Amino acid sequence: MKKIKSIILLVLVLFVSSTINAQLDRSIQPKPGPAPEFKIGKHKTFTLKNGLKVILVENHKLPRVSFQLTIDADPIFEKEIAGTANFTGSLLKSGTSSKSKVEIDEAVDFIGAKLSTGLNGISGLTLTKHKDEFLSVFSDVLLNPSFPEAEIEKTKKQAISAMNSSKTDPKFISANVSQKLCFDNHPYGEIETEETINNITREGILNYYNKFYKPNISYLVIVGDITLRQAKKDAKKYFGAWERGSVDKFEYQVPNKNIGTRVAVVHKEGAVQSYINITYPVNLKVGDKNVIPALLANSVLGSGVFSARLISNLREDKGYTYGAYSDLTPDPLVGKFSASAQVATGVTDDAVNQFLIEMNRMGNEIVDNKTLKLFKTVSGGAFARSLVKPETVASFALNSIKYSLPDDYYKSYFEKIDAVTSEQIMSVSKKYIDPNQAIIIVVGDKNKIAESLKKYSATGKVEFYDAYGNTVKEDEKIAIPEGMTADLVIEKYIKAVGGKEKLEKIQDVTMEASANMGGMTIKQTIYKKAPNKFAMIMSMNGNVMMKQAFNGKRAIMKGFQGEQEIVGDDLENLKVEAVINPELKYAELNVKFTLESVEKVGDKKAYKLKVVNPTGKTVYDYYDMESGLKLKTKETIVAPQGEFSQTHTYKDYKEIEGLLYPHIIKITGVQNMELKIDSVSINKDLSDELF
Repeated sequence: MKKIKSIILLVLVLFVSSTINAQLDRSIQPKPGPAPEFKIGKHKTFTLKNGLKVILVENHKLPRVSFQLTIDADPIFEKEIAGTANFTGSLLKSGTSSKSKVEIDEAVDFIGAKLSTGLNGISGLTLTKHKDEFLSVFSDVLLNPSFPEAEIEKTKKQAISAMNSSKTDPKFISANVSQKLCFDNHPYGEIETEETINNITREGILNYYNKFYKPNISYLVIVGDITLRQAKKDAKKYFGAWERGSVDKFEYQVPNKNIGTRVAVVHKEGAVQSYINITYPVNLKVGDKNVIPALLANSVLGSGVFSARLISNLREDKGYTYGAYSDLTPDPLVGKFSASAQVATGVTDDAVNQFLIEMNRMGNEIVDNKTLKLFKTVSGGAFARSLVKPETVASFALNSIKYSLPDDYYKSYFEKIDAVTSEQIMSVSKKYIDPNQAIIIVVGDKNKIAESLKKYSATGKVEFYDAYGNTVKEDEKIAIPEGMTADLVIEKYIKAVGGKEKLEKIQDVTMEASANMGGMTIKQTIYKKAPNKFAMIMSMNGNVMMKQAFNGKRAIMKGFQGEQEIVGDDLENLKVEAVINPELKYAELNVKFTLESVEKVGDKKAYKLKVVNPTGKTVYDYYDMESGLKLKTKETIVAPQGEFSQTHTYKDYKEIEGLLYPHIIKITGVQNMELKIDSVSINKDLSDELF
């Protein structure tokens, strides 16, 4: 019976298939259906007596409601206290006149809600049944912030720690330089630094809050399971007492369009990769008739889709990078274009050239209909997916009011995308994707890339900047003294720290160090025993985090993820690092070292030595020309997060049994900390069991 049923089913399938094929003429391309209409709830508005503008988008599908309050204050020049506006927003939730930060967090968590604060705004999401409890906390945070001194200091430390962790990251560096060069003489161009963050005070935060947090320049967007009548009642109850006030308005000139290209380089010594960022400001306002065609053009150029031109060229064709992207950002004051990728140092020159070629193509080569249709689908899909987020719907409603957009602006968004033509793509590309006004920012080894990048500058010159976008003058070349060699530099160092005779008498050494990270104490103990045994134990608040041991032949590392053997190049490098004072035995260890140059380390002139292990691992050591002491070590580390330059700076040399050891080691790069050497013990007859 089963077999008969299968035969009947097969015949039925073949019949239906042949019928369909008979009805379809596959030589004729089907006509596209009408563009879908996205259903976005129509917003309703009302204004409280204090001037607070409320926007409501009802959606009763789910029993939840979101609130987003935006302070529509103009950006201001903060100068030496840059970061104050950001701190004011982020610290709103740090305490009120009646609740501590812990109590606020507990109250929100108890009802399963979300509440966040940031630059000029507060947002949150709660179940409808907990709306009143939520709004009680929400309004308290907005209207009665206390800005506790302890929380301000804690936030400052966290911000500086994050900044120190990022300041060798080429993306972070590039963003800083881009911000400064694109928005010169504009608030958008101000950079937060360790110095400006340290200058932020509670008084300054209160001053900003009292000056700009006013209802008459604010919007409250409510999205979700709530009626207009209830929204009016809640807005009046929780925000009606907020007192209005006069707020200064500011006008800023749009940064001048570049006349010709510029090339800006941030030096990362020894970098094996270059981070390229091609950028410039654009005059593209939110709601401008060109926004949708321009964003679609940018999608063709540099979206994450593999068919995008930058990906196709730099990744698929040239193999220069894993990803090359571009971004075009509309803004009510001044927008921005940027295109970026990280490439090997050796291909930096041509990678920049390929970026410019693809940018030129956008304004000079028509996009075929098949390609355009693909990117319309991608853009429409991204737009559709964004609608599941209440904050997206809130931002659409807010934009509609703030920028006086047509009522159907977002409702007919897909229709607008579908209407864009290839000719429009070319037209907007000429206006907004313009390589002739590009600021080409490259973070990499200037000694390997600067000369080849000169041809991309309209002036034929390369500008140099530091990690915060400050102009850097090229170091005056300091000649290596006649007759000085790498061997003589090492000899001078050995003599400076105590002499060869004393160093060779060391049979073992124990070094204990400590560092403070985020309020926690890290302890590190390093053991070395002749000829090449090594052990290191790292603990935090008394708990061992990691242990590494090398007995001269085999090396293991123990940590939270268990024990693993160290092999390959890591093992070979450890054989060199395990030697006490390896500088004495470079020849025996087959370590190559050359005198590269004389450079400044702070205010000191230093010999720069390139030191290459047998595995090819390369570090640069800097020795004080006068004292002979080692000032710093620098190396490039390629990690999953990208490429980092890691530096150890040695300070505060003190005598231990006739030998000099640095007692402060500052580490910057992948990890940032300052190690304080608590003790150094020599020849204590260490047990082999340690290793």
